[in-house]
Amino acid sequence: METSPVTRTALYRERLRPSAGLAVIPVVAGVGTALAFTPVDVTAAVVLGVVVAVAVSVLLVATSPVVAVVRGGEPGDGGAEGAPRLRAGRAVIPVDALGDPEVLDADALTRALGPEADVRAWVCHRPWVRTAVRVPVTDPRDATPYWLICTRRPTQLIAALGRR
Repeated sequence: METSPVTRTALYRERLRPSAGLAVIPVVAGVGTALAFTPVDVTAAVVLGVVVAVAVSVLLVATSPVVAVVRGGEPGDGGAEGAPRLRAGRAVIPVDALGDPEVLDADALTRALGPEADVRAWVCHRPWVRTAVRVPVTDPRDATPYWLICTRRPTQLIAALGRR
């Protein structure tokens, strides 16, 4: 028997890509590689430097997590079939299992990741994103006290969660 795929509707979606200012990282990696191989062969050094720069760029983008609020999904992830879910990186939680979110500016984020951190929390963080949302987990069966999610658009994420 064939089952139909579960349809998902994105209410919010953001990939936590590096900012344009961090484009210097792949360039420095490529130039450094090229300089290291220049004594061997200049042409090979330039080609290898370009390959390294492109590879580092692709790696930075490919490993950037996606933060999304989607309607629909698999019932196995804890929510009703059509209920909204929060996805942060590889983790998924039904929105019904979350409390009222709190927006964190750069200073509050630093404290939340440092002295105020709880090791049981789910953290989706990239150092180039300076704002975040902390959302308490209200499901008594879940030992995770809160999710800490970096986002460049915290108010839009909160609105997508259905909380104003």
